[in-house]
Amino acid sequence: MPTPKEVFDKPLQYLDFLQSKDFEGHWFDWKEAQVNNPSQIENLRNSLKQCISAFANTYRGGGLIVLGIANDGVIKGIQHVDEPTMNNILQVTQELKHHATQLEKVELQDSEKNQLYFLYVPSTPDAICETLGNNPKGWRRFGPQNFLLNDQDRDQLKRDKRIIDFETRYCCNYDTNELHQDVVTEFKGAFIKERNAPLDFSIEDILANIGAIIKENGKYFFTNAGYLFFASNPHSHLSGAYVRVLCYDVFAEDVKNHGSATFEKEFYGPIPIIIRNLRSFLNESTFIQDIDKIEHIFIAVFEALVNAIIHRDYGITKPILCFVYKDQLAVKNPGGFLQQVPQYFSLSEIKLDSERRNPKLVDWMRLIKDEDGATFVRSLSEGTTKMHEVMEKVGLPSPYYETVKNTTVTLYNQSITS
Repeated sequence: MPTPKEVFDKPLQYLDFLQSKDFEGHWFDWKEAQVNNPSQIENLRNSLKQCISAFANTYRGGGLIVLGIANDGVIKGIQHVDEPTMNNILQVTQELKHHATQLEKVELQDSEKNQLYFLYVPSTPDAICETLGNNPKGWRRFGPQNFLLNDQDRDQLKRDKRIIDFETRYCCNYDTNELHQDVVTEFKGAFIKERNAPLDFSIEDILANIGAIIKENGKYFFTNAGYLFFASNPHSHLSGAYVRVLCYDVFAEDVKNHGSATFEKEFYGPIPIIIRNLRSFLNESTFIQDIDKIEHIFIAVFEALVNAIIHRDYGITKPILCFVYKDQLAVKNPGGFLQQVPQYFSLSEIKLDSERRNPKLVDWMRLIKDEDGATFVRSLSEGTTKMHEVMEKVGLPSPYYETVKNTTVTLYNQSITS
């Protein structure tokens, strides 16, 4: 599929695509120029306004609006719209802030001499595109629809666009009694060794050096990242900071007809402890083997869980969910990708780039080793590549992603091939 910018730059090369059923969706939108009365004109203006805001806010590659095509893909053109009316319609671009919409009028080489208006909306990387005034409205895109931003959406956009740095923001007052001593001791030893730091460095010296705590007015406080990584119970202030595993003795498509989970377990604690406990649980439990009797499948499952724990949006107050069925295992992670990806894709189709939502957590976790002395955390691209390679090696489908509001990665077992 072409990108919005590619279609905008060379529209006549993509006329078939413009009229296809695959056009309207994530990054593209049609608008028919119905201007028979003031109500229709105002509806069109409002629809354009919402689309521009949604594309600017949602996708790294922006979005494209084509004015003059009906909802069924039939080209109707805009040549019937007089100049004052068209100027009034396009004036909506001046009623939004924080966008850089580009407009181009294109005459098609057809017998009707149809004309279309193309509006390419680049992503706004460091602000929210919204209406002017004291009570601004903004929108976000999900599939072919635009949704009005609520307060939670705005906060999430600010985190995604790095308008605010969630990791370094205040979490709570620093209290040594809240520290997980095993994590602190292990990290301190690894930090001193790697940084060649003085042996008499206090834990406060180290935590302040890495940004886990910050001092203001003579008092320390935890940052969000520091509390997630070093506190014994991050869940007490960051309510979504845990992992919930649910097992069902049915195939995924049948779960709605077979009641509750047959097994359930929740994992709490600082991030290194959650990862270690999950690793031990997966190694010692039988449900992974019951689902997948294929050697090394554990690697892909563990990578999926670690990626979710390290790269999720902890500003969302929901836990990571791991659903285990007879034929698949799905990890549902709050928040989406920072990079632009389709709503649905397989790792056999797309190689994910490393873009770190939580760089501090990634860097700190690399100082924590497993029993063999290896790091638990890979870069996002390295970890997902490993997942794909492992599944391919055992003849199973590559991990499959759904990225509508949340991120869900599904790993299938041999049941679907037998």
